[in-house]
Amino acid sequence: MHILMILAFLFAAAAPLAAQRAEAPVVADAHTFMADYAAALRGDRAGIAARYDRNGAFFLGNGRKSFESHDAITAQYAGAQWQPPYHFEWRDLSYEPAGPDAVIIAGQFLWTPRESALPYTYSHTALLHRQDEVLRIRWRTNPRCRPAPRASRTSPGRPGGSGRDRRR
Repeated sequence: MHILMILAFLFAAAAPLAAQRAEAPVVADAHTFMADYAAALRGDRAGIAARYDRNGAFFLGNGRKSFESHDAITAQYAGAQWQPPYHFEWRDLSYEPAGPDAVIIAGQFLWTPRESALPYTYSHTALLHRQDEVLRIRWRTNPRCRPAPRASRTSPGRPGGSGRDRRR
């Protein structure tokens, strides 16, 4: 009798595990892509441009939408105006398969432009799809938020805060 109860318990416990879907291969590839993308953002200008769709990509954010050719994207990252961050960090990335060869990524990143500067927090969404057997960026958004406040600043709700926002 005990054996039947144990088998019934194991069967009941295994059913939810079997119902969980396995991670799609495109999602595993996207995790690798995003880690490599973060490494490239530290100064590998050609490596960044290589991650974009060869037909170009859409850029959205802050009320704007544009389409840039791959040549224009390559020129942007090669130009003097683009500078790698002092520090870069992905935060809370989520991966949603959009078919066997595409994935949508949503999350945030911190971008610190130079030493001792405050980091900026950006929202990030992107559509990656396979092109020439590798994932590439077809569209992305990066709306920018305010810099994170320094720990030494006071604000309402913090002990010693004056109730005034000193950032203004």
